[in-house]
Amino acid sequence: MAAGSRGRPHLHEGHESAIFIQSGQVEVWHGEGLAEHVVLRAGDYIHIPADVPHMPVNSGMEDMVCLVARTDPNEQEGVRLLDLPTWLEDRVGPLVVGAG
Repeated sequence: MAAGSRGRPHLHEGHESAIFIQSGQVEVWHGEGLAEHVVLRAGDYIHIPADVPHMPVNSGMEDMVCLVARTDPNEQEGVRLLDLPTWLEDRVGPLVVGAG
C-alpha cells in the first residue's frame, strides 16, 4: 500500500482475513462505524473476523507491504464497499485512486 494512501471502507461477507505487516506501517479503522483504531508496524498481525467493517490507511512516509490470507479463495466476490463515516473524513483524507 503506497505511502499517503488509504483503502475504501469495506467488509468481506462470510469470511475472515489474517494480515501480517512485513514492512512499513498502516492504521486500520475497524468495527461498527469504523470506531476502533489500531496502528500496525512491521512484525504485527491483525485478524479481521468475517463481516467486520475495516479500512486501511497508510499515513506514513513509506510504502507498507503485508501478507494477507483469507478463508475464501474468491474473496473479491464477497467484498462489500461501505460509506466512509462523516466523522472520519477529515482524519483520513481523500481516497487515492488505485490505492488498494
